[in-house]
Parts: sequence; structure tokens; C-alpha cells
Amino acid sequence: MKPDDGTEDLIHALLDGTIGKDDFARLEKVLLEDPEARRNYFALMSTDQMLVDNYELPDHLAMHSQLAAGMEPPRRARSWWIWGGTAAAIFIALLTALPLMLHREAPPVTVSGSADSYFLIDGVTVNEGNWGKKQRLEVRDGVVVAQLGPEITACIDGPASIYLDENGRDLDLRRGRVYFRVATGAPKFKVLAAGATIRHIGTEFGVRASEGGSCEVHVTEGIVEVDRGHQKGKWTLKAGDSASWLNRGNTRLDPVTVTDFRKDLPGETMVFEDDFSESPDTQLKGKRPDTGNPWEVKSEKQPTLVGGGKLDTSGGARILEAPFLPDGSPNHRQVVLMSFSTRQPSWIWDKQTRLGGIEKIALKAADGTLICSVQARASEGHRWRLRDEGRGLESDLTGVSALQENELTVRYDALAGKITLHAGTSTQSELIAEVPASMRAMPASLVIWNDDGGDLALKRLSVKIVDYP
Repeated sequence: MKPDDGTEDLIHALLDGTIGKDDFARLEKVLLEDPEARRNYFALMSTDQMLVDNYELPDHLAMHSQLAAGMEPPRRARSWWIWGGTAAAIFIALLTALPLMLHREAPPVTVSGSADSYFLIDGVTVNEGNWGKKQRLEVRDGVVVAQLGPEITACIDGPASIYLDENGRDLDLRRGRVYFRVATGAPKFKVLAAGATIRHIGTEFGVRASEGGSCEVHVTEGIVEVDRGHQKGKWTLKAGDSASWLNRGNTRLDPVTVTDFRKDLPGETMVFEDDFSESPDTQLKGKRPDTGNPWEVKSEKQPTLVGGGKLDTSGGARILEAPFLPDGSPNHRQVVLMSFSTRQPSWIWDKQTRLGGIEKIALKAADGTLICSVQARASEGHRWRLRDEGRGLESDLTGVSALQENELTVRYDALAGKITLHAGTSTQSELIAEVPASMRAMPASLVIWNDDGGDLALKRLSVKIVDYP
């Protein structure tokens, strides 16, 4: 606002109750467009009201006289303009704040994964953290939960690929399954999938999309709008409805009978764990681990001793078995995670001369069949490989040594037919090897095997089952 544009005079006229209709319209336009004019208006209105409060009625006598005589017409007019001005100020403030409210910054989107998850944000693995605007979330294994603010939860079942829009709320689902829980009153957002725009109205719904243009939308609570554009049409789905189309074809509407959308992170159970924290020179045979059944020694040239935070097989060939806690006979998908930490064995001097040596840790089924393993051969520098024992198929050689301090995690997914090896304490660590799984059996124990100068020293060992009911 310029000092000489007459706006201040118009404000005074408004407060005095002498402003005309045309001037009021002109002032209203200025106040809507000029922040400085609004500041001056609020300041002058506050000053005017303060003067009225402090000096208008000096004592009770004047008040009684005024009440008895009635308020003068000009004063009534002025009072109306003051209250009218206050209402106008509130109205203007609301008009000013409304765009800010509508375009308020979306809260950061946080992501966390199941114990067996492997996911990347713009090609980078993270354990937990924020999913930024215009970034791609790729879930390769497991389940990831994205919190799009306190009222919106998205449960993403891998494999999936999904982009977060620059507004921090809208999602572009390229492939995969996502289940949404949306509280009533949550900020509006939309999901783009297979050429359609999907909008919610306080609800729970699932969306499955494929890169070929096929899509399914299942509604379990509330209402969802599916808009496929002018050519394909628009539908409003209520709880119990579903819409689907194949390869960008026509839309089919059906009742929801069975839905396989993952609604929460899967549960997990530790079936074996040992950190060998007993006192040194404790015999391994019959020792009870922290979790699991007592150790069994199938073969040893001399007693296997543990304690002080290590199990060291130096000093002779051994076959050691660790039975898991029973996990019943589940009729649903399970994923097995075996994690272990290695250290340098006490016998290191013969590792470059005895080239027939081998170190191996395997998952074993209840019938005695080996399912999969990680193994290191002396002839290959004692570096780990991943092996499917059913077909004998091995991964490429990794750069991780069995004779040094390292953390490794094996993920065995029988239903998906996949075995992966990660260089760290979880499946979110770097993926360093992968082979197909040929067997569908679940393990009941693990086996540690070393022979011909191969020695393995462990600091900890654990096996966890992730349940997908």
C-alpha cells in the first residue's frame, strides 16, 4: 500500500461509520489484495477500540445518562460499523488463511519394513526413515508400512514400485499391492494406478496394479471413487465393492469375496539364538542356547568348547547341529532369516596351505535334507557363496571372507522360490548374492560343518521365522 493512495482515509471512514458504498467496495478490494493495508486496518481498528474503551465513558454518571437517553443515532451507526469492521476483518483473515490451510505442507512420510523386508528409496537401501517427495519406493521383498501423516497408513506388499508426488500425499502405483487405512477427516489424496485416479472418502481400501495396465480396487470400509477418464468412465465404490480391469480393458464391478491385501506387518518368532556368552571352555554338546533346543554334536575329533562370546571350530573337522524351537505346522507362508557374526579363528596359520578346507552353515529340514547353505572354500580364498542344496546351484563368489569379522544374513523364502544373502545384520543390508530356491521344505535346525583345515569362528547365531498368515 502506498502512503498517498487514500486507503488510510478509507479505513478511518469505515471506523467512523461515514464510508460510502462505493468507497467500501474499493477498500474491500484493497484489503483482499494488499497485506500492508490489512496490517494498517487491524492496527487502526485496535487503536480506535482502545480509545472507545478508555475515554468514551469516563464515569458511571455518564453511563447512566447515556443509557437513560438512549444511544445517539450517529453512535449507533458507528457501533454498527465497528462490529461490521470486526466481522470484515475476520472474514478477510479467513480468506487470507484459507489458501495456506489448503496448501499446508504435508508431514514427512516415514517408512519401516518387516524383519524380512528389502526395500530401496531412489535406489538406496534404508532401515527406517523418510520417503521424500518425487522419490521412488521399491519394495523387493517383505512388507513396508508408509505413514503418510498421522491419519493415513499404507501397507505395501512387495514386490512393488510406487512414487510419492511432489505434494507429499498423492501416490503413483506402478506395480504391487497396497492397502490403505484412512481416518475420517484425513487430508485428501489420490492414487494413480493403471491409468485411473482413485480417491478416498475416509475409508479402507486396497489397490493392486501391474505394469501391463491391469488393476484391482477392493473397498472394505467407506467410499472410494475410481475415475478412468471420459472414455472408460467413473465409479463410486462402497464397502464390499471391487473394480478391476485387464490390460487397460473395460471395468468389471464385483462384490469383494476374498481379499489378499496385507494390512499389517507380518509377525516374527525367534526359533534359535546363541551368543556363546557362557564361561570359557564350556562344552557345546548338550548346551542350551539362549533360544532353541540343546546343541547336538554329530561329529568331532576333540570336544568342541565355547564361551567368552565365541564358538571356534579350530582344531579338527566337526559337524554341529542346532535344533530350533518347534513352530507347529503352519499352513501359511513363512520366511526364514538366519543371521550370524564371524571372527578370525584361532587356527589361522594353515589356511593358505590346506586348499581343501571348507566352512559351511546350512538350513536342514526335519527329514534330514539340507535346504540351502552359505559356504566358503579355501581354494577360493575362504570367501562365501550362497548355495541351493536341492539343485546344487551356487551364486557368484562374494567378497566377504569367512575368516574375518563380518555380519551376514540369509533370507530363505520357500513360497517365492528365492534365497538371498545380505552383508549385515538384516535383510536391509547390502544384497551380495541370490539364487533360486528349489525346495519348499521349512528348516527344523541348522548345521555347522568344517573340514580339511577349514575353520569357522562365530560370535553369534540366530534364526527367525517371519509369518505371513
